[in-house]
Amino acid sequence: MRAVHFTDTYLPRRDGVVTSLRTLAAALTTAGHPGLTVVPRHPDQPDEPDVLRLRALPCGVADLRLSPWLLRGAAATGTIAEIAAVGPDVVHVHTPGPVGLLGVLTARRLGLPLVQTYHTDLHAYADAYRVPARALSAGVRLYARRLGVPRPAAAPASHARDHRPMASGAVARRRAAMDATNTLLLGGADAVVVPTRAVLDRIHLPVPAERVHLVPTGVAPRPTTPRQINDFRYGHGIAPSDRVVLYVGRVNREKGIELLISAFEQVLAGCPNARLVLVGALYEPRWLAGLLRLADPRVAERVTLTGQQPPEVVAAAYGAAEVFAFPSRTDTQALVLQEAGLAGVPVVLVDRALHAHGALAGAAVCADPDPGGLATGVLRLLLDPDSARRIAAAAAGRAAAHTPARYAEAIAEVYASAVGLASRFNARGRTRS
Repeated sequence: MRAVHFTDTYLPRRDGVVTSLRTLAAALTTAGHPGLTVVPRHPDQPDEPDVLRLRALPCGVADLRLSPWLLRGAAATGTIAEIAAVGPDVVHVHTPGPVGLLGVLTARRLGLPLVQTYHTDLHAYADAYRVPARALSAGVRLYARRLGVPRPAAAPASHARDHRPMASGAVARRRAAMDATNTLLLGGADAVVVPTRAVLDRIHLPVPAERVHLVPTGVAPRPTTPRQINDFRYGHGIAPSDRVVLYVGRVNREKGIELLISAFEQVLAGCPNARLVLVGALYEPRWLAGLLRLADPRVAERVTLTGQQPPEVVAAAYGAAEVFAFPSRTDTQALVLQEAGLAGVPVVLVDRALHAHGALAGAAVCADPDPGGLATGVLRLLLDPDSARRIAAAAAGRAAAHTPARYAEAIAEVYASAVGLASRFNARGRTRS
């Protein structure tokens, strides 16, 4: 079973999609299912086999690079021919950008089964950055034109399976555009993978329920050593007496960093030697500097920014931490929660759906999504070591159940289901093209 994966985000950028995709591709290859990964080209990418790099340009946002084929549809023909030459059995799309759209077009052109993974809550991100509804609508028109299909009709204002509150004005128009984008990308899929039920709690996906597959991403432990942990602490000015509260992920507004900074001010009142360590790419330094200026001066003194780090340094950061604080309410799975669990670090989060239905399955502290609530959760674990140990042990056991090998096995079953569904469609004379 040879899959072709399509993603708009890839190395040297590190995020949950990149981690999930690289874990899956490696585990599928180990299980006897080699594949090809189609990515936007970046000058700092490592030389890897079975990766097809497309011409790409920086878009000026979060170090993303976009393939310009969308502006000239004929550019896709050569790429699709190159992909066809490897004899793929299934197309697997991981992102909604131009490369992801190319994956949908490839499946249509080559008559292949299409699998989509819904990694990202597009609606939440569009709202967090207040993306102009007009720009999103223009994107929908361009996507429909490239696929050669009519622009999707506007979805109803509410849906029985849509749990979002009603909205109006710009928010409603943004949501309508994102719903249309999902219809274009997911509507014709033979299978849609969601990493947790939190996705289904937030939005309605435009596919029949029988085509939706719940498959948590498998995560392997990140090994580290006492020396690497000490080097991490020393290299970032973390004193032996500091009690490390760790966050790993993009240091961006959609991740709830403002909430975390506000909560940490209250954490310091209850634990003066606490130190907040933020590990991840920072794309809006002025925004973060503004948050720190508004906070108590002690906060800036006790916050450490490391920037994006390679896996071995991230592993050392987990080893140095006593508590993992996760303030995001936009994540669909948050692989960092599993990584923290495997590292033996107890977790505090504020997303009730992710707490109940995520890979840790309740083995964490779920705090109220306000500064006081999050601070209380962090202090509980800092000041009650017995409770912290129990929660960490439970989290380690739950996270260990989701291995890369089991992830690959489950996705291979999804591929088989998609192939079977596509075959039945074609046998009745209906195709995806």
